[in-house]
Amino acid sequence: MKNRRIRKPVLLVTAGFASCLLAGCMPDWNKPLPVATANMEPVDASSVRGRLTFGEENGVARIFVDLTGLTGEHGFHIHQESDCRAALANLRTGHLNPEGKPHGQHLGDLPNIRSDVYGTMRGPIYLRAPQLEPANIVGHAIVITANYDDYKTQPDGHSGQAVACGVIQKL
Repeated sequence: MKNRRIRKPVLLVTAGFASCLLAGCMPDWNKPLPVATANMEPVDASSVRGRLTFGEENGVARIFVDLTGLTGEHGFHIHQESDCRAALANLRTGHLNPEGKPHGQHLGDLPNIRSDVYGTMRGPIYLRAPQLEPANIVGHAIVITANYDDYKTQPDGHSGQAVACGVIQKL
């Protein structure tokens, strides 16, 4: 009788571990660990809000985007300023650009983001950009704009007004 009592908990633990593994709740050791985050808040009458999580490993930056209130495609930029008020005042020319490159080629230019039909964007963006390591971006504002960035028009890619802003903070 004692053996039956021992086997039942062991089977339950084994079954629980197996179901967890099949459900995908085990960590993926190939993903970079999060080291920074930005809570995105709406600007003016916008309803865009959410959270960005940053990680970097072996020269590959990962930004996990979890946003709601979007419609369509939007520009996405890291700014030189350390707060949203200053970033919004310098929206067109304040992108993070330590190397002095033209728009479309500098550190602050991130890929456009696109919402799904429900107005959300949830998923990772991977960039082969060793300069996007957290030490270079923590403390900078990050802005989402109303229009997509064409990566050509100077100085801001014709991406329009800000719809959300946050400051990148170390975890």
